[in-house]
Amino acid sequence: MKPTDTTLFRVRLALLTLALSLSGLARGESELREFSNSAGQTIKARLIAADEKTATIQMENGREVEAGVTYFSKADQDYIAEWRLNHVPEIDYDFEVDYTKKRLDRETRNEGTVEVTYETWYYQVEVENLSKVDLEGLEMHYKIYKTANADANEARYRAEGLVREGPFLVRKGRATLKPVPYLKSVEADTEAMPISKSQLDPDFYYTNGGKSKKKDELDGFWLKIFHNGKEVHEVKSSHGALQAAKW
Repeated sequence: MKPTDTTLFRVRLALLTLALSLSGLARGESELREFSNSAGQTIKARLIAADEKTATIQMENGREVEAGVTYFSKADQDYIAEWRLNHVPEIDYDFEVDYTKKRLDRETRNEGTVEVTYETWYYQVEVENLSKVDLEGLEMHYKIYKTANADANEARYRAEGLVREGPFLVRKGRATLKPVPYLKSVEADTEAMPISKSQLDPDFYYTNGGKSKKKDELDGFWLKIFHNGKEVHEVKSSHGALQAAKW
C-alpha cells in the first residue's frame, strides 16, 4: 500500500531528531532504497553517512536527515553496518604526545660489601587527539631502553621480561587507549622498568679499579600509536640509543 503524505511527514519528522552534523562519519554514496522503521513505515532514500550510533540519509528531494541506527529495521541496520565497512573515512591523523618518567618504588639494602638501591620507573603518557575526528580503537606500543651497570644480586631476577638489543635491555609493551574525542586527551601508563644502583663500602674497591658507584641508565623511550591495527603516529626520545635502533 502506498504511504500517504501524512505518513511520510511523520516518518520525516521522526528521522529529523538532530541537527545535521557529519563530523567523524563515514561518507559516500549508495543507491536509492526503501528504509523502514520498527513500525513498518517506509521511505525511499540513499544512505550518505553513518557511524556506530547514527545514520544520515538523503531523500529523493535532496533533503538530508539524521537518526539513530536503532530507529531503523533490523534489515536496514545490517545494511548500514555493511555500508560502513565499505566506506571507511580517510583520517588525517595528528596527535600531541607528552610523556613523563615517574618512579614507582624504591628499596635500599646491603648485599655483602655493596649497598644496593632497587627502583622501578615507568612512563606516564598523555595523548591529545588533533585528528579532527573522534577516535576509538587506539593502541600504543612502546619500548623502554636501559643500560645495566649496577652490581646487584637481584638484577637478573628483576630483569625478567626484558629483551636484549645490542648493549641495551628493553622493556616492550602495549596498552589500549580509551576513546578520545577531538581536541581531548587520554592518559596511559607503561609497564615498569627496573633500575639498580650500587655503591661499595668505603673500605673496599673493585679489582678493576672502577668507580665505587655504579647505576643503570634509562637510555630511551620509543612510542608508536596504532589505530585499528594501522600505525598512525610515532614518537622517539632524543637518546643516542635510538639512533641505530630498529623496531
